[in-house]
Amino acid sequence: MYTIPSAFKDFIAPDCDRAAFIQNYLEKAGLEAPIMQMEGKNHIYVKFPQNHYNPMFRIKTVIAHYDRFPGSPGANDNSAAVFCLMEWAKSVVSTGSTTGGQYFHNIRLIFTDGEELGAAGGVVEQGAFPLAQVFRRLGITNDDIYVFDCMGRGDVPILAQTILPHKTPGKFVKEFSALEQRAANLLHASANGRWFSLPVSYSDNASFIANGIPAVAITMLPSAEVTAATQGLQPQTWQLLHTPQDNLASLTPQSFEIFYNILNNLAAMKILA
Repeated sequence: MYTIPSAFKDFIAPDCDRAAFIQNYLEKAGLEAPIMQMEGKNHIYVKFPQNHYNPMFRIKTVIAHYDRFPGSPGANDNSAAVFCLMEWAKSVVSTGSTTGGQYFHNIRLIFTDGEELGAAGGVVEQGAFPLAQVFRRLGITNDDIYVFDCMGRGDVPILAQTILPHKTPGKFVKEFSALEQRAANLLHASANGRWFSLPVSYSDNASFIANGIPAVAITMLPSAEVTAATQGLQPQTWQLLHTPQDNLASLTPQSFEIFYNILNNLAAMKILA
């Protein structure tokens, strides 16, 4: 059974400089993680070695916000996903060094700042909105974009249902549907077929969709809460968000194990560019 590292407590401490924590944590593993400043927000880009990429295959952009709601430890929203991703990044660097540089995962990893601002101000206030605009301006529109949010509680991965506007261009609908199917296949393979799709509040995926770039969001829930959600009840996990009760005691280590499976399977996924 996975044990949440003691360093996680430092990451959710009230006075933690979370951007510096992420940079220092990854630096110890030999990974640079420079800040990308955009409109007052500090996004963090993880620089994997170049031999971790193969241009024959599609890039998979993985995004998790590291900011948290004021007054909340943010253990699940979104420290669990961020910490898991840092641990995974450390492991793939180690794997790459022991395979003679032949290992590649084609994952572009970004930790975003300012996701919580979208709850009050709408999608254009999200920190990821200018990031998505940069992707669009640079022509980075062919990535598979996966947004992970609240991955630290439960045993059932949840693929967020997205209802596209009626007048959405057919090309976008086709690309988005294909990405959704790949995401569904990923979750099915990673959790012994136990996954679900539910309406979920938008995360950073909203910023990319608003800029015409397909992106899916994935979260986690306990199986009992999934059943309740299908009956119109709000999951307890979501009731804890943005409160002091979103703390270490609310997390389930099994969620971390499932998330690792998702990340490892995503890294192994190879789609021709």
